Amino acid sequence: MKILLLTILPFLLILFACENEEVKEPLDINFHVSGKVSNAIGQTISINAPSENGNVLVASTKIKSDGTFAIDGNIPGLGYYIMKIGSEEKNSVPLALNIKDHLKINTSLETFSYSLDATGTAWSSTLNEYLTLRHEFELKMEAIAKEQDSLSEEEFTLKLSDSKQKIEEFSRDKIKSTPESPYNIILSMELIPVSGFENWNLENLKCLEIMVTGYQNKYGDSNASRTIASQYEQISAGYEQYKAIENGMMDAPDFTLSTPEGKPISLSSLKGKVVLIDFWASWCGPCRKENPNLVKLYEKYKDKGFTILSVSLDNDEAAWKKAIEADGLIWPNHVSDLKGWESTMTKVYGFNSIPHTVLVNKEGKINGIGLRGEALEEKIKSILKI
Repeated sequence: MKILLLTILPFLLILFACENEEVKEPLDINFHVSGKVSNAIGQTISINAPSENGNVLVASTKIKSDGTFAIDGNIPGLGYYIMKIGSEEKNSVPLALNIKDHLKINTSLETFSYSLDATGTAWSSTLNEYLTLRHEFELKMEAIAKEQDSLSEEEFTLKLSDSKQKIEEFSRDKIKSTPESPYNIILSMELIPVSGFENWNLENLKCLEIMVTGYQNKYGDSNASRTIASQYEQISAGYEQYKAIENGMMDAPDFTLSTPEGKPISLSSLKGKVVLIDFWASWCGPCRKENPNLVKLYEKYKDKGFTILSVSLDNDEAAWKKAIEADGLIWPNHVSDLKGWESTMTKVYGFNSIPHTVLVNKEGKINGIGLRGEALEEKIKSILKI
């Protein structure tokens, strides 16, 4: 059984459907964006649609000497678009354009990304409020980033979570009050679990469900409705898997790999112990930095029914052996197929970065994924009932 990735990266709701590049007739104009941007004379302002191959230019124009501009273009329907000045990412804002929208803004180049004074659409006021909150959040993020070296991983994660609460609450409130609002496409991104479901607010999932119903009622079987529904289903499935893991209800896929001496070791042979499967490699700096903590855990709990099964993603056997000795990894269970990222383990256990941990209880059930530091030790103690 393959384990789904629990780390869900933010979804870019790519709702823009590119047509055949050989366009025989000009497309009808079906949206309009205009306004004034001070201190941006001659700059290009554009509307772009995210796609699998990067941003696709929808329409653009130059800002006139008096700061005014007008963009007319064609879009296939409601979707996530980016309005941008020049080439710098900092001068961009997310839009939820729909056919027949006439958006108007009044801003300056300096405040473009967080103060548009937008009008003209049903979602203009939500856009204005969201950009202000997003700007506040980004300032907090910058401050937290400066503290990162002095914070533990748990403290850093908690600060990030706390700083995002205000924008999450805003997004939930807006989605609940107007489930069919086009700008919910943007707000829903704030409710998606970025780094797993630990400490994730379950109200976010309920809001996404409300949004799915709202979009189906308003927009029927549109691309936007299908994308939102697909997003909800993926997150819901991920959350169910997370709960199954937290409750020790999911079997850990068994495997057998060889030690540096060629002895086969299977995960199932360690049943009866609490096993930390640690995916690592000699060439992985963060893995090597984490190894002293694993050594401490092993020494502290090895006589209480805990062990470690280290699975290396090395290609070089000599480098693998040298790292085991250099880092003092004293437990006996070191295995690898020496295939690097081509190892079947990456697919079976669903990970694409290391270090990566999977905690397995005495019954062979997964009880934690991606745990490190204090969170890992607390989980081990909980399973061991210490």
